[in-house]
Amino acid sequence: MSRKNRIAYLITTLCVLISAFFIYGAIGSIGLLMFENKLASFCYWGLLGGIGFSMIFSSVILAVIFFKKRSLPFKIVSAILWPVTFACIFYAGLALYIPYQIYNIVKIIKEKEPPQIA
Repeated sequence: MSRKNRIAYLITTLCVLISAFFIYGAIGSIGLLMFENKLASFCYWGLLGGIGFSMIFSSVILAVIFFKKRSLPFKIVSAILWPVTFACIFYAGLALYIPYQIYNIVKIIKEKEPPQIA
């Protein structure tokens, strides 16, 4: 991925995280299901929904990038075995979300764009 694509990926996943945090936090704090405190309930459900949806969105983006580079026979086998493909994408996104975000930030910082000469 280029630096521009990494920045776009980071921004979109963080936007999904923030928006889902507020939506699920607001929904979770309506009825006090787990905590007596509305703020604790808001934070818990917000983190659960925000990170969950951001993980799913990140998995979809990375799966599209992965499958775009593969051959037609590989895509056909993946489509026939779609439950296995879906499980692999889901669990890879679940396990690699936070490490890949850290890796992405480090790569953005290390790959500074050269100065433009006019």
